[in-house]
Order: sequence, then C-alpha cells, then structure tokens
Amino acid sequence: MRSLRQLLSSIQSRPKAHLALAFVVVSNHFGAVALAAGPAVLEIASPAQAICGPDAGCATRAVGTSRSTLSLPAGTAQCADSGPSAACDMDSPAVTAGTSSTPVGLSVCEAVDGKPVAATPASCAGELLSPDAQAASPVVGDRPIVAPSVPQVTLGSRLPDKITLSAGDQAVRAGKPVVLTAAANASVTGTDRAIEIFDITTGRLAGACAQGSQCSVAYTATSGVHEFGAFVTTPAATVPGSSVSLPSNHVSVGWLDSTITADRTAVGPGQPVTITVTSTFDVRPSGRWLEIYDLTAGARITYCSRGTVCTTTVRQPSDGVHQIVGYVTGKPEAVSTPINVTWLRVHLTASSIGSNTAGWVHLKATTNADLTDTGWVLGIYDQRGHLVDHVCRTGTTCSVQSWVEGSATPAYTAVVGALPAPPPRSTLIGKVVGAVTDSVAPSLVDVQARSGAVEPAHLLWGVDSCKAFTGDPTGELFSATVAKIGTPEFWGRYLTDTVCPGISSAEVALAARHHMGILPIYNEYNCSNVSYYDTGHAYAVEAADAARRIGIPRGIVLVIDIEPPGAACPGAVDVDGAFIEGWYDGVKAAGYVPGYYGNGTAGSEFASAWCASVSKRPAIAADSELWSFQPSLLGDFNKPTAPGYSPYDTGCTGNMEIWQYVLSAGSVPDVDQDEALSTAPLWYPS
Repeated sequence: MRSLRQLLSSIQSRPKAHLALAFVVVSNHFGAVALAAGPAVLEIASPAQAICGPDAGCATRAVGTSRSTLSLPAGTAQCADSGPSAACDMDSPAVTAGTSSTPVGLSVCEAVDGKPVAATPASCAGELLSPDAQAASPVVGDRPIVAPSVPQVTLGSRLPDKITLSAGDQAVRAGKPVVLTAAANASVTGTDRAIEIFDITTGRLAGACAQGSQCSVAYTATSGVHEFGAFVTTPAATVPGSSVSLPSNHVSVGWLDSTITADRTAVGPGQPVTITVTSTFDVRPSGRWLEIYDLTAGARITYCSRGTVCTTTVRQPSDGVHQIVGYVTGKPEAVSTPINVTWLRVHLTASSIGSNTAGWVHLKATTNADLTDTGWVLGIYDQRGHLVDHVCRTGTTCSVQSWVEGSATPAYTAVVGALPAPPPRSTLIGKVVGAVTDSVAPSLVDVQARSGAVEPAHLLWGVDSCKAFTGDPTGELFSATVAKIGTPEFWGRYLTDTVCPGISSAEVALAARHHMGILPIYNEYNCSNVSYYDTGHAYAVEAADAARRIGIPRGIVLVIDIEPPGAACPGAVDVDGAFIEGWYDGVKAAGYVPGYYGNGTAGSEFASAWCASVSKRPAIAADSELWSFQPSLLGDFNKPTAPGYSPYDTGCTGNMEIWQYVLSAGSVPDVDQDEALSTAPLWYPS
C-alpha cells in the first residue's frame, strides 16, 4: 500500500506517518470504483488515538494528537458518517470546458473533401479510405475518382445503427487526459455522416471523425464531473438532437483536485482557526473521503464522507507551526498544496550597554511567524506599560532601544496583538489621536501572545582557547591572561580531545574557585565536516555524552564549531541546513541548549544555511544560541578596552548571544577574546 510519505514526497521532505486504506468494490455512475471501508488509519504510536468510521463514535479530539481540540464552525452541523467536528457542504465547483488532443501513439483523422466536419485532433480507425487508392485514382474533370478500400457495394448502402462510447478512466487527477472512444457498427466513410464526441456538460465538441467506424480523442479538464456522449450525425458544432442523429450511451469522468484555506494563518495558543478543504467533485458517490491532514503532527485532523467541502475549527493549546493539507482518498488520490498555520510564540531578549546607572537597552522580540498581512503587530512595553519606541507590523523580529537611568532595574514584555481602532478622523479628537497612533501605539487589544517579563542582560567579558587554562605544559594560561589582559568572566573550552585537548577536571575546579563560567565547545574533527542531518545528529550525541561525563548539567549551551572553508581549513565544506537541524535535534533531545559558532555575516555560508533552517523550522531560532566570529577586529584589546557589543547578524531570526571579536593569532597570552550577554546559558561549576 502506498504510504503518505510517498504521496507527499514532493512537498514534505520528512513526513511523519503513513496511510493504510482498505477497499471494497461497488458500482455507481463512475462504474466499478474503490470504496474505502473506513477512513485513512494512521500508523502512529498514540494510545489515545480515536479511529472514527461510519459506525464508530468520534471524540472531539483530533485523531493522533493528545492536545489539539476541534469544534464545529459557527452555524454548521455535524456531517453524517464523518470525523469529529466535521461539517460538510455541497458547493459545486465551476465545470469548465476541457481541451482536446490526439491520443498518444495515434495520428489525426484526415478530413474528407466535401464533408464539412469540424477540425479536431481526434483519431479514427476502421474502414478508412486508402491513401494509396486515393493517390492512384483516375481524374475526371478537376476531381479524382476515389477508389474505396472496401468493396464498393458496402459503401453508402448502410449507415451505422449502433454506437457506443467508452472512457479510459472514470476518475483522474486535474489536468490529466482521458481517452474517449466512440465505436459504431458501420463506417461513416462514403456517407454524409460523421462520428462526433461531445462534452455534454459544457456543450463542447471534443472530437470529430469524417471517416471510419471508430473515433478517439484525449480530453483534459481541470475540475468536476463531465458527462460525455457520442453521435453519428451530419456534421454539427453543437450537440445534435435525437431526431437528426444516432446517440450513444453516456459516460462520466471526474477530474479530481483538492484545495485548502484557513480563515487565519497566525493566532495565539488556544485561539481558533477554521480550516476548509474542497474537492472538485462530491466524494460520496465514488466512495472517497475528504480529509484534513496535519503533516507536522503526522495525523489526520478530521474527515468528511460526503460533499465537496469539509471544514472544522482547530485549537492548539501550545505554540507551533503546523503544515496542513487537504487530502482526497482513493485511486487516484489528490493532495492540496500545504498551508502553514502558526499558533504564535514571542521571545524577548534585552541587553544593556552603558554604565551601571544609565545607558541604552537593546530589545529584540522574535515571533515564530511573519506578521506581514496577518493583522497583528508586535510591540515591546516597559514595566509601566509604556510602549518602547514603535510597534512592528511586518516580519518576525522587532528591534528597538530604550534609554534607562537610575538605580531601578527595568523590565520589558513583548506582546503580539491588534492596534485599537482609532476614533473617526472626521472629528477633531480623531485627527489628533490618529496622528499620535500613527507613530506611537497605545496598549494592544486582542492579545494573542505575550513573552515573560525580561530584565536587561549585562555584558560579560571572556576568552576561549585551544590550550588548557591550567595544567598546560607551556605554562599557566589562566594566570597569564589575568595578568596581561584581565580576569575572564567566562572561558570557552573544548569538550573532547581533538586538535585541542578536552577540558580537564583541574580546569573545572579552577573555574569553580573563581566563579568563572565555562562555554563548552565541540569539535571532534580536524576540519569541519558540516553537511547532512545524520552528521550533525551524530556529533550532538557525542557532545552530549561528553558533557554528561564532565558533569555539565542539562540546560547549558553546547556549541558546535563550524569553521568556514579556506586556506586554514582546506578540507572544510559549506555547512548546510540539514546539519544545523541534526545538531539541534540531538542536543535538544539530550536536554542541552544547541549553540552554533560560525560566521554571523548575512549572506555568509553559515548565515545562509542558518536562515534556510530557521525558515523551515522557526523553533531552531528561538531555542538556540549563536556565537559569531565576525567582525574580527585588529588591535591590542584587553578587558578595559573591549569594544561595544556589535557582532554581525545573520539577517534572519536568531539569538546572537556571543561575539568573538579578536583572534589570538599566536599572541601572548594565546587566547581569543569574547563578549557574551549574561542571558547565554553558560556553565558555572560549583
């Protein structure tokens, strides 16, 4: 049985579940068709899953999920013999005329002189005039005498008295051709008649043959059920009446397609989204089901056993992006283009740059959906409920600055909601209020998502090194660093022995004595092999195992060292988004925080791969930390002369928490210099 993985391979690289369908055979106006004995059953490990069929009761929880809930859209009724909270309707799609073409492998039926048959790409067969006979015919006057390919006595002596029409398929996907064949029991060659095939539903002439006893044409339509009939008739451009023609039986062919829409594409957790899927013909007569399927959850949401429209209202109690499709079961099946529905989340970071008593606070709010054209805006408010700077109406991020002074520590909250409707501008107060709200918005209404209150992070100064900062044979690096450039507040060190030694228990003990944070780094290779999901995931498993052996608790960042290709690392290759996903999944599953060291410059090899991965999976951006080695500055820096925090940004969503602003290049002491926001989840051994 075909799996949903195969069915959706063109639109989902990593589907979550398979469909299994059971069939019996019935007859209807399509002929013999496959009728599913029940709706698609999902092969997923969920003890609470409800399998709903025509004879089974259905819970109001979506199949295969433990948290999402369904309800009937307002003003609708439960669809009979269907899934939970599914409403169905018959909204007949527009049935437009199709297009004709010559069946594959056949040639166009030639016209016959003097017989006014409309030119079509139909092909004919059976008792045709012989081209050789026509070429050898004598000429009388200006017209040849045509020698027939069948005995003369049979020509003109008998018209067909029976014609049948057949179709190669009773149901096909939209845009695919069906071959229609009309066969008469006598040839129309040498008569004033033609065999013509009409799309009765639209009145279109599909094919016409001036000779022979069989006429075939390929017909392609985009939607709906089309009824066809064939006729032996004097040539006609419109469907002839029975008094002037010999009619055939009628056949029906359905062209199948599915579409999906949502009334809203971004809402807060617990808020409703009404999803509607459509089929281009009623699914009930053909024994099909019209399903709403969640690719992200790997589960059917609900289904309808009849009609052309199936709709339900879905609520998700937690944030997340769900890719959803409409799916018409059967053979052939039809899958709609996916839509993304996001239950919103907003994350806020705040960092202070300045003195202890006054300075700017840099604020960055990030959502898991692009708010452009959603009707929602993103604003950041201080502890007094005042909007900081302005609201953001587009994109996934909102960056503003707030000036603070005094001893009190401020707190900020990011909010996604709607702007309140201003008073009519026809009044004086409306003009005044409208002018103000164009630049500074009041409190948002219909709030969809809200971050927790965040206090500004302060800036930490630190270093990273290949050498051990204590116990190295070349000397005590920690004491040399303190004496030469300052006392680090954190130190970046490697988890395992590679080209650099892994961090030792002596280093962990020294960090604990000095209340110094550890920034754990993983690099188990000479030059970065940073392609493919499996590679990233395997590294993550090794890094997490090493972290546990060292005693690093869950919740601490583990950073993968992604070196760029170049002279210093000729074996390196460009990082790809799949590697980033693999590291994220492996580290996250182990309970640690995924971190990435790379070139933060927008458009760089790392930034491009990063943006591709977070566009596909926004949670990666929200739940990971970035460490940029750009810009890499030249100069004689130390702790007192460290630059203001300004790492290059990837150009898309991400928590840029750490900046390596100077490479050691063999300096004394041999350490790189870094800055980090205090929100970075470093390890402080005790």
